[in-house]
Amino acid sequence: MKKLCATAFLLASFGLLAACQDSPEDKMESARESMSDAAENVGDAMESTGEAVEQRTDEAFDNEPSAAERAEANLDAAGDRIEEAYDETSDNIEERMNRD
Repeated sequence: MKKLCATAFLLASFGLLAACQDSPEDKMESARESMSDAAENVGDAMESTGEAVEQRTDEAFDNEPSAAERAEANLDAAGDRIEEAYDETSDNIEERMNRD
C-alpha cells in the first residue's frame, strides 16, 4: 500500500515538475492529468488491499475448501450420479421384463 501511494505521489510530482516548464494552460492540464493518474493509482491500491484482506480472512477462517475437500465433493457427486444411472437402468430392465 505504501509503495502504491508513493508511486502515485511520485507521478503527481513529475506531473507538476513537467508543468513548470509549460505555459499556464499547459501546466493546469498537466496537473489535472497527474492528479487523475494519482487518484486512479490510489483506487487500484484500495481495490488490491480489499482483495488481499478478503483472501486473508478466507484463509484465517478456513472458508475456502481445500483441494482434498473439493475432490471428495466431486467424487461424492459422481458416485451419486452413477447410483442414479444404475437405478434408472435397473428400473428400465424390470419394466421391459414385465411387459413380456
